[in-house]
Amino acid sequence: LDITLSLMNDSSSCSSGSQEWWNIAIAGCDPSACDVLPMVIFNDKVSPPSLGFLAGYGIMGLYVSVVLVIGKFVRGFFSEISHSIMFEELPCVDRILKLCMDIFLVRETGELELEEELYSKLIFLYRSPETMIKWTRDIQTREHD
Repeated sequence: LDITLSLMNDSSSCSSGSQEWWNIAIAGCDPSACDVLPMVIFNDKVSPPSLGFLAGYGIMGLYVSVVLVIGKFVRGFFSEISHSIMFEELPCVDRILKLCMDIFLVRETGELELEEELYSKLIFLYRSPETMIKWTRDIQTREHD
């Protein structure tokens, strides 16, 4: 197979620069009959060194690593929610907010003993889930109890 490979250049079509392309022609062939160029391509089945650790395990290694990474993200997302849901999903936090505002006002006035007492009450609330539930009930359910 006799092939001519030439680099073509056209500077008239674009004002900002010239366009270049490769032209491949089969020598001794009628242009109307030679519209297909047979090619033989050799590919080296070696992965780049940066992905060598995945190529050693094949497609199953890649699949398992992707599934494990996604699973780790999902598990991390939901495990963090379970620790904070007790403090974020309270029905009525008005009494706790009032306690925090009282601590702030007592600190501003300089009454440190009263601030320490109110702060210890706030810490006790967050350490005792049962007391936290009692303090954050709706007003209607508090009146019935």
